[in-house]
Amino acid sequence: MKIIRVLWKFLWKTAVVAMALLLGALGASQAGWSGAELVINYPFVGMFENFITGTIFSLTMVLSAGAVVVVQKIAKPVLLVMVPMLLYSAAVPGVWNGFFGDFDATRVEAIKHGYANGYALEHMSDRGRFRTCHDTRIDLTDDAEAVCARVLDVAPGERIPGSEHRCGFLGMFGCFNTAPEK
Repeated sequence: MKIIRVLWKFLWKTAVVAMALLLGALGASQAGWSGAELVINYPFVGMFENFITGTIFSLTMVLSAGAVVVVQKIAKPVLLVMVPMLLYSAAVPGVWNGFFGDFDATRVEAIKHGYANGYALEHMSDRGRFRTCHDTRIDLTDDAEAVCARVLDVAPGERIPGSEHRCGFLGMFGCFNTAPEK
């Protein structure tokens, strides 16, 4: 009877710790993405977008911290593996992929697959679309090239959508098409 009790205790603790590791890693990844997005894009997006991103960041940090607390209560030695795993999840899949993809999940998928179509470009943020249209690593389909030509072809003096983060001192000014009219 004592063996069954010990076996049952081992099995439920293993299941709970495994679930905490999984949820903690997912939460840390999203927290890394949202936290970096807050830091980098704070001056460029509106108050509502910052509030939503901050809320997502807060909730996913609570999820990760809760996972750590659960593991600490049940199996403290697992923390030696869990903490580096959560830090890695926050830094690499979170911050790095977010920064690499301009915090646009559709652009991240286009980068991973190496191509983008018109539908994907139309559902990207302005900055993600601008960078994708100029990214030599991403092959564009015919309809994607048409979307790029339509969206990025502006009249002289008009702002180029998505280029505002790349121009001016520390990205504080918008880029404008200064080419003479045809």
